[in-house]
Amino acid sequence: MLSVAAGHAQYTGGNGKGDAVILFQGTANGPQVATQLVFSTSPPTVVSPGETFPVVVEIQDAAGNLAVFSSEANGSVALAIDNNPASGTLSGTTPVTAVDAVASFSGMSIDNAGFGYSLEATVSTLAATSSSFDVYSIFLGGNADGGDVASSGLGTQNGSSLVIWRGGVSGNETDWATAANWVYGVPATTGDVVYMEPNGNGHHPVLAANTQIASLFFNGAGKKVELGNFDLTLTESIGQFGATEYVQSNGTGSLIKDDLANATSFTFPIGNSSYNPLSITNNTGTAEWFSVRVRDEIYEYGTWGNALTNPRVKRTWDIGKETPNANAGLGVDFVFNWNNDDVSSPAPTTYALFHHDPNANGWEEVVVGNPNHSGTSFSFSGYTGNFSPFGIGDQTQPLPVDLLYFDAQCGNGSLDFSWATASETNNRVFVVEQSADATLWQSIGEYEGAGYSSSTNSYTLKVPFEQVQGPYFRLYQEDFNGTRAYFQGLHRECVGFSGAEWQLAPNPARIESYALGLEQDLDYRICDLQGRVVQLGRLTEANSYRLDLHGLAPGMYWIHSPRGVKAFIKLRN
Repeated sequence: MLSVAAGHAQYTGGNGKGDAVILFQGTANGPQVATQLVFSTSPPTVVSPGETFPVVVEIQDAAGNLAVFSSEANGSVALAIDNNPASGTLSGTTPVTAVDAVASFSGMSIDNAGFGYSLEATVSTLAATSSSFDVYSIFLGGNADGGDVASSGLGTQNGSSLVIWRGGVSGNETDWATAANWVYGVPATTGDVVYMEPNGNGHHPVLAANTQIASLFFNGAGKKVELGNFDLTLTESIGQFGATEYVQSNGTGSLIKDDLANATSFTFPIGNSSYNPLSITNNTGTAEWFSVRVRDEIYEYGTWGNALTNPRVKRTWDIGKETPNANAGLGVDFVFNWNNDDVSSPAPTTYALFHHDPNANGWEEVVVGNPNHSGTSFSFSGYTGNFSPFGIGDQTQPLPVDLLYFDAQCGNGSLDFSWATASETNNRVFVVEQSADATLWQSIGEYEGAGYSSSTNSYTLKVPFEQVQGPYFRLYQEDFNGTRAYFQGLHRECVGFSGAEWQLAPNPARIESYALGLEQDLDYRICDLQGRVVQLGRLTEANSYRLDLHGLAPGMYWIHSPRGVKAFIKLRN
C-alpha cells in the first residue's frame, strides 16, 4: 500500500497477524537521498579511561528518515576522535558496514583522561560530530536497594584521586572551599589531582586557605588559580598551562613545588597581571622545596616600597627555597620569562640579574654564575647565593643600592635600631616608621642627619617596647627642602614586650575558635612557620575576645599581638 501526504511517501505492509506496519518512509518523488549522519546513540557524558561504550550512527535523508534505499545505506562508516584534549587513542570496532542505513559500533573506548572529547563519523561525503563528553573515573558505591550510585566525583590518576573544578554557585563562584563548585560536590584535598573543567561557566578558583594537592592541570579551560594570601603546594606536577591559564600571585601567597629532586627542572606557571613563568633546575645535590610569586614591578625594598624607574623588566620574582643559604653542588639554574609590554621604556641595554638582600645593600647584580639573554627570556645557571626577590635590570644602569645597612635587635626593654651611610647630601633627618601590615605607617622615632658628609656615619635609636607596634619597620631620610628618600625595610618581632603569653589548650586541637578571656581590645596576627601572615584581626568585647581559626588549614602557626603576646598552636584535621 502506498499513501501520500505532504509530499512524503509511506509504504506499509502486513505483519502476518493482520496488522499494518510501516516498512519505509521517504520522499514521494523518487529514491531517497542520504543528506546527513546522526548519532542516535552518543558516547556517555562521562566515561572512564579504557571503559567500553557503544555508538550508533544513522544515515538519514533531509526529512530525518533512514535512507535505506540510498547508495550509502550499506556503506562503510568510519569513527574517529574529532576533538582530542588529552591525546587520547580511540579503540574498538571501526569502521563498520552500515545495515539498512544504521552503523552500530561496539567496544569503543578512549585511554587518556580529559575533558571535552568528541567523535566524528564519516561515510562517503557525509560527516557528523558527536556531543562533547569527558573521560575520567567515577568511584561507585552501593545504595540500600543494592544498586550502584555515584558516591563521589573522584577518579584515579597515577594512584591519586582526581577531582574537577567547575565553579558557578551564586555568591561563591570562585571559592575553592565551596563543595558545589566541584563536579559531584567533592572539593580538592591533600593528595588530589585537580583538573579545570573547560565546559564550565568560566569562574576560576580562589584559595581560601593554604592548600596542598598532588597535581594541577589547567586543561585548556581558560581559567586561572588565584592565590591571594595563601600558598598552593604541589607534590607532583602541573600541566596544560599558558598565557590564559596560570597560577595568579595577586597577594602574599606563593606557588610551591615540594621536594624538587636533584638534577630535575620544574616550570612555575606564575604571574599576576600577565603570564611570567619561571623554570627552576635544582642542581644542589638534594631534593628541596621551592616557592615562587611574581609582583608587577621592581620595588625599592624587594617586594614593597616605591617602584623603581631604572631600565628594567617590570617584574619581581620572589623565590624561596627550603635551605635558602645552603646551595651545594652546582647550585640552581633559572629561566625567567616575560612579555614585551612588561619591559620599561627605555629598555635595558645589557640585561643582568639582580637580587635583593635586605640584610646587605639592597639590590645587587648577581655576578657569580652564567647569564644569557634572548628576546623575552633570561637564563642564569649556577646560582649559589641567597634566596628572596629577583629582578632583571640594566648592567649599565644598576638598580639602586641604599644604605650600608639598616637593622634592629631586640634589646633589654627596647627595640634597638642601627644604620650607617657611606655619604650624605643635604640630609636633615632620619625617621624610623613602623606598621602592622606594611601598608599604613607611623613614625616611631627620629635622628638628626649629618647634613653633608663624604665619610661613613653610624646611627642608633632605642625605642621602648611599650611604643612598639610593628612588626614592619622602615627608614626614610628627609632633605632640608622636604624631599624624602625611603630606604629598605625590616621585619622584627621580640618576645618580652608587655603582656604574658596566651595559653591555648588543648594544643594540638581540632577547633574553630578560642575564647581568650581578655579585659581589653587587642590586635593580633597569625603567621605560618615561614613568617607569612595568614590572618589579621582584632579581638574586642563585641566578639567576646574569641580568636576565630575556622579558615585555617591544618598545620602549625604562631599567634602574635603587637604587644608581644605570643603563642604557638598546631591545628590538626
